[in-house]
Amino acid sequence: MISGPSCDPALRLPPCAALTPGRGGQPRLLIDAPAGSAEIHLHGATVTSWAPRGGREVLFTSRQAVFDGATAIRGGIPLCLPDFGAGIDGRAVVKHGWARTAAWALRSVEATPDQGVRALLSLSHDGLSLLYSVEVGRRLELTLSVRVTGSQARTVEAALHTYLSLHDVTVTRITGLEGAGYTDNLAQDPAAVQVQDGPVRINGPVDRIYDSAGTVEVTDPGHGRRIIVSKRHAPSTIVWNPWSTLSAGLADMANDEFPAMVCVESAAVRQHAPRIAPGQSWSMQARIEVEPM
Repeated sequence: MISGPSCDPALRLPPCAALTPGRGGQPRLLIDAPAGSAEIHLHGATVTSWAPRGGREVLFTSRQAVFDGATAIRGGIPLCLPDFGAGIDGRAVVKHGWARTAAWALRSVEATPDQGVRALLSLSHDGLSLLYSVEVGRRLELTLSVRVTGSQARTVEAALHTYLSLHDVTVTRITGLEGAGYTDNLAQDPAAVQVQDGPVRINGPVDRIYDSAGTVEVTDPGHGRRIIVSKRHAPSTIVWNPWSTLSAGLADMANDEFPAMVCVESAAVRQHAPRIAPGQSWSMQARIEVEPM
C-alpha cells in the first residue's frame, strides 16, 4: 500500500507558492510566479494547470475529472509508470501503472533565477524511487528520474501523459512526426507498423505510439498559438484523442470536451522502455513552451 500525501514539516515556500485544498479537498500546490502560474496536485504528482504569464491555459483538465485521492485525474499531466496501458506483456496489474494514483511527497519548492518556481516531488514504491521536478515559468520543464532500489533489474515504461488545451482539435495540425513509424492501437492489427505521411490531423479517434524522439509542434489557430513539446531520453511520442466515439464511454470526461484537447505524450514505452540495473537511475525530460502564430 502507498501512503498518503505528505510534505516535509520544515518545508518553506516562496511567497508566490501556497499549499491549499483543491477540488475534493485534495492537497495541491498553487504557483503564481512572475513568469507563470501552475497547479500541482500531490495525488499522482499531477500538474493540472500551467500558463505562462500573460498567456492562456495550456493544459486541459476535464470538468468531470474525479478528485477523490484514488482515481487518476482526467487531464493535466498524469504520470504513467511503471507500465503504459496494459504494459509490455499485457499483464499490468494497474492500467498505466501506479504512479498516477499514488500520493506523492512534496520535497521542496524554490524560486528560480528566471522568475519561476521549481517544485520537487518524490515517491518510493515497489523497489523504485522516483523524483519529479516541475519547473514553472515562461515554459514548463519536467524531469522524471527513476532509481531501482531493489535487487533485480527492472524494465520500466514511463510517459508524461500531457493533455493540451485547444480551441478546436479539428483544425489543429501536429508536425514533427512526419516519416516516423507508429503503431495504431485502434487499428485492426495494432502491432502493424505504419509510417506517418504529412502532419497529423485529428478527424476521428486517435491512439498512436510513434517511434520519435523529436520536437513536436501543435498549432492552435483558434487561440493564435503554437504549442511546442521537446524532450530528452524520451524516444516515444504518443498522440491520443478519444473523439465522440470513445469519450462516450469515459465517465470522467464530458462528451462535448474532445474538440478542446489532444494528448501529445513524451514517453519511453514498449521496445524503448529502459532496463535499469539495481542501484542505477534513468531520467527523461520534457519541455512545453508556447509561441504566437
